[in-house]
Amino acid sequence: MSERRALRVAVPGLTVAVAVAALAAGVTAFPVGAAPVDESCTVAVRSIGSVQGSDAASPVVGQQVTVAGTVVGDLQDGGFDGVFVQDGGDGTPATSDAVFVYGAGGDLALGDEVVVRGTVAEFDGLTELTDPEVAGCGTAELPAPASLPMPSGDAEREALEGMLVAPSSPLTVTGLVALDRFGELLLSSGGRLLAPTEAAEPGPAAAAVAAENETRSILLDDARTANLTTTRAAPPHLTLDDPVRVGDAVDLEPVVLGWGHGAWRLQPADGTAAGTTFPAVNARPAEPPAVGGDLVVGDFNVLNYFVDFPSEFGDLARGAEDADELARQEAKIVRSITALDADVLTLHEIENSAVLTPATPYRAVETLLAALEDADGHDWRYVRAHEDTDVITNAIVYRADRVVPVGDPAVPADLSAFANARSPIAQTFSAGGDLFTVIANHLKSKGSACGAGSDDPAAGGNGNCNGDRVAQAQALVAFAAERASAAGDPDLLLTGDFNAYRHEDPIDVVTAAGWTELVAPDQHSYVFDGGSGSLDHIFASPSLAAKVTGHAVWDVNASESSAYQYDGDQRLYSRGPYRASDHNPTLVGIDIDAAATISDATPFRGDRVTVTGTGFLAGEQVTASLPSRNQGLLGSGTADAHGRVAIAVTVPATLPAGGQQVELRGTSGESASTGFEVRPLVAELLERLIGWFTPDGP
Repeated sequence: MSERRALRVAVPGLTVAVAVAALAAGVTAFPVGAAPVDESCTVAVRSIGSVQGSDAASPVVGQQVTVAGTVVGDLQDGGFDGVFVQDGGDGTPATSDAVFVYGAGGDLALGDEVVVRGTVAEFDGLTELTDPEVAGCGTAELPAPASLPMPSGDAEREALEGMLVAPSSPLTVTGLVALDRFGELLLSSGGRLLAPTEAAEPGPAAAAVAAENETRSILLDDARTANLTTTRAAPPHLTLDDPVRVGDAVDLEPVVLGWGHGAWRLQPADGTAAGTTFPAVNARPAEPPAVGGDLVVGDFNVLNYFVDFPSEFGDLARGAEDADELARQEAKIVRSITALDADVLTLHEIENSAVLTPATPYRAVETLLAALEDADGHDWRYVRAHEDTDVITNAIVYRADRVVPVGDPAVPADLSAFANARSPIAQTFSAGGDLFTVIANHLKSKGSACGAGSDDPAAGGNGNCNGDRVAQAQALVAFAAERASAAGDPDLLLTGDFNAYRHEDPIDVVTAAGWTELVAPDQHSYVFDGGSGSLDHIFASPSLAAKVTGHAVWDVNASESSAYQYDGDQRLYSRGPYRASDHNPTLVGIDIDAAATISDATPFRGDRVTVTGTGFLAGEQVTASLPSRNQGLLGSGTADAHGRVAIAVTVPATLPAGGQQVELRGTSGESASTGFEVRPLVAELLERLIGWFTPDGP
């Protein structure tokens, strides 16, 4: 044994007489190493299991006890100021064979064999020995880790408190909310957790999911007690280009099972977080998923994008603290929107400048679009409508070269249902002559209570303010019907943050009214409290649902740590799209119906007629041909910014009598057809002769 270990504190008063008395009391003798330091290592000790007991609290709290074992968890640094000591077991599965020794000194190491005398205490639910006296008695190999059942309940975990453990099944990262503050993340067995009402109907079914989530989840801590936002220490496990994401796998270093702050925790046995790795099962997606279609509509919550600051507006300004933070936030949002490549985009949580700076009511959206135009070179416009009282608003923006607004924007005439939410905004557009209407929404959040008549806070419930969201959903459905009537076209999309998971009551209101929820399997827009789900939804009217070519969630935000946000850890900041918001953006592809008409349905051979097409992509080449003539080319043209093309063609002189189809086909593959009727040659000649001798003839 080294001199350093020989100088450890010996346990005074542990004599043979003490050992005899201890044995008479039913405790066991410590198995001594080959080279004990002194007689302190030969004293009688009691099993750690008898100190722990089979309940949550020790049966001998307040008593002084002597135990012996191996150091299996070294948490002397980082604020815990102690070690976990584990003995060979007492043969009772219901009792843990390890205990935390608080204040054990700073020179112990993993594998040290020790005798400890201390006073039994419960600290925040963790059994520990305080005011310890420690004798070093050699070294040993660490015991094999005990199997930690996953899933498991409190009783199963209590029986392993403080011990070296290995989870019985693979674990997945399911929550990152505290990683950049306390260095901890939430793990789960059986894959990532779902929010209870994302997985099941509110009530008993969702409550069962909530209970199951508890047994499937456990925290992984970093053996540090400090708040990283205070100490400015870097969060563990994260680098600029190699994040840990929700859905990633976990390869654990040796860990001990601890308890603290109301939760079971895996603590690194060596006191550092460096040994655990996270294979990138859910790697960062480089590009948004393809959704197809002639037109793409997107939805994006932009995380309180404010161009005004708290220094002037106090708590009314909810976003960036200053111009530097705004520049960082804006860069990430612009990169995201540019990559989405949507033609129409609904935005949420953008500053309502009409409240903060009434003289410039659209300053925030104008600022964002100016930055966007600088980045992608497109002509972006916005719908001139906003929330009436809240400091955040919905917004609808669009590319002027892809769609044309038809009529004025609208909000509900009766806004009483939305007094604690954001007013819906509706706008009808034309794309290639095809009309559709988009309504942007942001219903009341669950974050604050609305009262007993509205709240449903029970486990497995709809959450706070459910009654208010139901009323808002009902008002929204009625408003949508009004807008369809006003547009004279049934194609509508409802987009936005409904603040309700998939099985909750407000979603049922919308789907019961005949709307189709566009669902991307196994894709989620939000992660809260370790549960993945979608608060953001897109619903299509029946007629528009038939035109949808794809729907996808771009998982660049919800699965990421907030350390990557514009206001997170600046060592991890980049201008890329990752963690531009806490919500994932969503995309929908839509097939616009192409159509064709002809200026004269009964032309003479050799006449010049105009074939007009709508619903093509802006700028694409469109050809006109006759299928009856082996696709004989009649002419070509370029679709304008609204998807319209007009092609002047000559009716071939050698066509036989009868109906003739004219096909328009764009380079994108979009096609439409029209036709004309050719008279028999004798009839055509007769009509020409008659026409020549009449005032209105040819």
